[in-house]
Amino acid sequence: MRHRIFLVTALILAGCSQKPESGAREGRNADAAMSEAAAGPGIEVTAAPGVAFAYEYLFRLPGQGIARAQEAHAQACEKLGIARCRISGMHYAVGEAPADVTATLNLKLDPTIARKFGTEGIDAIVKAGGSLGGADITGVDAGGAITAIDRAVAGARAELQEIDQKLATLRAKAPERFALAQRATEIRQQLAERASSRSEQVDSLATTPMTFRYVASSAIPGFDSGAPLYTGYLIGKQSLFVALTVLIVVIGVGAPWLLFALLIGWLYRVSGLRALRRRWKNADPA
Repeated sequence: MRHRIFLVTALILAGCSQKPESGAREGRNADAAMSEAAAGPGIEVTAAPGVAFAYEYLFRLPGQGIARAQEAHAQACEKLGIARCRISGMHYAVGEAPADVTATLNLKLDPTIARKFGTEGIDAIVKAGGSLGGADITGVDAGGAITAIDRAVAGARAELQEIDQKLATLRAKAPERFALAQRATEIRQQLAERASSRSEQVDSLATTPMTFRYVASSAIPGFDSGAPLYTGYLIGKQSLFVALTVLIVVIGVGAPWLLFALLIGWLYRVSGLRALRRRWKNADPA
């Protein structure tokens, strides 16, 4: 009998100990799911040789935390050094409400660390209580453009060489000499333009632009900027301001006339006009 009681007690205790563990596990899973939802989908961009990428992220977080988040991202860039990360622009603005804040941070990054820097930037926002509102990663085939430019330049140089050879064999007053010289000038102008375009494509491969945009979000669900409840709140506030304005205008226009009427009534009562009128009324029947 004692052995049965001991066995039942042990089973009860084991079941109780498993429930808190399973509850804690479920809580951790829920927290992880919330964190992933706040960070947005995992963005894995396969590095493609010759493709110039540009990154743009939109972050939503409470207005009072935007300045700190922007500064944290700027400091993370500065720690990498100007050879790997440079700040090319910053913007910070506060609207009519103190919490209505928008900001922008523009960076130029080493292409080999751009994706990692963006991921770390998202993690910093999530830890600060914000979330990823959107991400745009675009690519341009700069390598293909460079190849096309080199091919066009090679053809132009070959044509220019043929023209120079013809000009060297022609007489000074040959009729076709003017047309060949004009064509040579056009080719040289095209070569200069293509050299500039090629330099731009090479620069786009050397640095990767990245833009962080920050917009304020409410700590209360449903009151984010653009949400129906927030829009209704703004309309109600505007209507209240309009009603107060109309009331003030009515009071401002009517108050002087009301005071004037009260003054006339008071003068009528305190003066002898009222008593004299009574005497006239009493004298009429006589």
